[in-house]
Amino acid sequence: MTDPFRLDGEVAIVTGGSRGIGKAIARSLADAGANVLICGRDADQGKATRDELTGATGTVEFTRADVTAEADVGALVDRCIELFGRPSILVNNAGPTDLLHSRDVDGPLGQISPQNWHRVQDSALTSAYLTTRAALPAMTSARRGAIVNITSIAAALAMPGFAAYSAGKAGLEAMTRSIAAEYAHLGIRCNAIRVGTIAVDHERGRPRPKAAPPKIGKDHHSEDWRAATPPAAGDPEDVANAVRYLASPAGSYVTGVVLPVDGGLGCRSVMPWQTVRPEAG
Repeated sequence: MTDPFRLDGEVAIVTGGSRGIGKAIARSLADAGANVLICGRDADQGKATRDELTGATGTVEFTRADVTAEADVGALVDRCIELFGRPSILVNNAGPTDLLHSRDVDGPLGQISPQNWHRVQDSALTSAYLTTRAALPAMTSARRGAIVNITSIAAALAMPGFAAYSAGKAGLEAMTRSIAAEYAHLGIRCNAIRVGTIAVDHERGRPRPKAAPPKIGKDHHSEDWRAATPPAAGDPEDVANAVRYLASPAGSYVTGVVLPVDGGLGCRSVMPWQTVRPEAG
């Protein structure tokens, strides 16, 4: 029986694929047999990732591109076709992480300048529009394709101080549903992954140490397990595994879905002081 998670012969573009979550996604897709073109703005980092991933089942290549620039996006798709052929998988992973870390671009809505609002939207939402628009002709002509957008828990839960980012990620989820409905008859699926807390240092592209798990005891009144966030962050591979599922034949009947990969962050109790924790038998 053919492994439904294999991607032999597929061609994938992963934006922001040189570090963190994007790097894990590129590795997973290549391990499954896809040829993968990653892009990013840091050429040195991108080439280092390409070299690191060389030897996976599929081939990984890098090209420098700023996915907020229409000309760069067009060149990215052209380069993919030149190297591997028409893209059949697109993962819109690149986002405004660098802008968020600066803490002087986003903020409470009344404190965001119009210029900074557009900078965040360009990175969080318009970039995915540009790459999807550029990749669609190849997919529609082949009447097949899988698009996976990486969104954030901020699209669903309030994230004070990140109003522009939250709006951009929510818009990306709405765009995901629109694409799924518009292009299903042409064999193109579009899904999103809503990411929670992932143990990645985006500044250096290295995993961050996970938080220690809470102490487990018989006293269900312990405050350790009542923390407002899950006890530990997820790994980039947790997101990559979900992308592989949605991009592969295993997910062929799934489209228009926003899949949470958040360790339960999106369904935490709103009244933890009244929540009784079951004990092991």
